[in-house]
Amino acid sequence: MTDNQNSDHQQLVTLLEQAKALNLTMFPDQQKVWVAESSLAQEIKSILAKHPEYYAEITAVVGPVFPAPKGAAGASI
Repeated sequence: MTDNQNSDHQQLVTLLEQAKALNLTMFPDQQKVWVAESSLAQEIKSILAKHPEYYAEITAVVGPVFPAPKGAAGASI
């Protein structure tokens, strides 16, 4: 893992901790709005765009609220 990948992964872990707490109390329709409008979700989406290999990890924490990026390992659920 390069320094940039490690840095992005550390940031992702921190963001996912915050997102998990929020998503536990949301209904699916609220999750869709959160993904579309939340700055936290936008940061996660930005990392996911750079690192599609993190999709499975993101989904394991917050569920399938983010669309699978092209090339994501395990993206076909």
